[in-house]
Amino acid sequence: MGPSIDLAATTGAVAFGIPRGAPAFGIERGAPWDYCFRYNHFVAAPFYLGTAAAINLGNTNSCIAGYDFAPGSTYYQFCIPSWVAVTDNGTLSGEAAMDHAALSPGTAISGFMRLIQRRLGDHVVQREMELVPYKITERLGWASIQVEAGQDGRAKEFSPADLAGILISELKHKAEAHLGREVAHAVIAVPIHLTYTARRALVAAGRFEYGFRGVKVIDQQISAAAAYQHHTKQGDGKAVLVFRLGGRTSDATIFKFINGTTRYITARSDLFLGGDDFTARIVDYMVELISQQHQWDIRQDKKALLRLRVACEHAKKALSDQEETLVQVDSLVDGVSFSAPLTRAKLEELNQDLFDRAMGLLEEVVMGTGKPRVDSRKDMVDEVVLVGGSARIPKVRQLVKEYFHGREPNNRQGVEPEEAVVLGTAILSRPEAARYIEECFDHLYGDG
Repeated sequence: MGPSIDLAATTGAVAFGIPRGAPAFGIERGAPWDYCFRYNHFVAAPFYLGTAAAINLGNTNSCIAGYDFAPGSTYYQFCIPSWVAVTDNGTLSGEAAMDHAALSPGTAISGFMRLIQRRLGDHVVQREMELVPYKITERLGWASIQVEAGQDGRAKEFSPADLAGILISELKHKAEAHLGREVAHAVIAVPIHLTYTARRALVAAGRFEYGFRGVKVIDQQISAAAAYQHHTKQGDGKAVLVFRLGGRTSDATIFKFINGTTRYITARSDLFLGGDDFTARIVDYMVELISQQHQWDIRQDKKALLRLRVACEHAKKALSDQEETLVQVDSLVDGVSFSAPLTRAKLEELNQDLFDRAMGLLEEVVMGTGKPRVDSRKDMVDEVVLVGGSARIPKVRQLVKEYFHGREPNNRQGVEPEEAVVLGTAILSRPEAARYIEECFDHLYGDG
């Protein structure tokens, strides 16, 4: 199992939000505790309607959303793939970067969010170095990403925060082009495991590099719950479990909204479990089929392997709505196309141990509530919110439903699981909801 971060297991002393003796890959806090953000100039008056944008930076996709000044406060949203590519003329981001990756895989970067403000010796960084095609080095004491680009093959170096900034800049540009005016402020949704140092870096960069006059951060779990209206008076005092299965990371969190503040009960994260891992199992299976049918080892062909991965990702998504589909790649190798059937049952078979890991994460967070009996621990959860792209996988929803004795995960009509976080962040960026962020900000990491 990947590193599991226990955010409520220790009562050790805390300095800058990280307890002495905490593992290199996580943050631990004594329970009960409030997990919000405190830093003097971060707490400001509510942003005026239409001046703030909500941003969610994911390992797979990144989104911006908000409301304009029009009557009825019209909602807008734009999403791009979380890819950055390096060329002779600069950088590409989003769709353009992902397309460039198909032509020059070694010059494109994705999945870098979990590296933000981590030391090279950090457990997470060391594990990441085993998984990614690009080189991870050290710059000014922090993990940095190095790629070779250009005809001379000269290495170019970026911090993960630099790359996040490139995505934020494109998202900001899209929002401003849509609105026809400047987006002055930002509320950025971040994963619960993001360190204090990384949060400070994002806020500072947002103000001084990305051009925002005001920046706030909020945990993705709070935003997801807000998308399902659990922050309203009707949800006050209820225990909400948010189970997020993202592209590369997963987490489960139980908390309550109490009088406009957020009280965390328990939380766990697995930084190496997500939708990409499910896709990788399909890729491995198809590589074996290709080897058997054509005697090709396409693992030696980065371009072919990337195109196969894209086809497997499409097939995985299709199986959320149908029982069988085809994995198809035109001109995969030497002009020869590849096509093979894939069933939902086969997808579940290939990923059974990963489903078990996901449910183990859920079990850990429920057991962490401290109730004496297992059933009472499950019963203390009033609402279950399932978000992230992998929340669409029928097997995931089935397992969660069975775990909670037939209770359906919250599924508000019109809320897409992979868009719940940015929608909730946009809701909380509105002036009438500002107290949820501001009260929350007053309690992050204590007063340290």
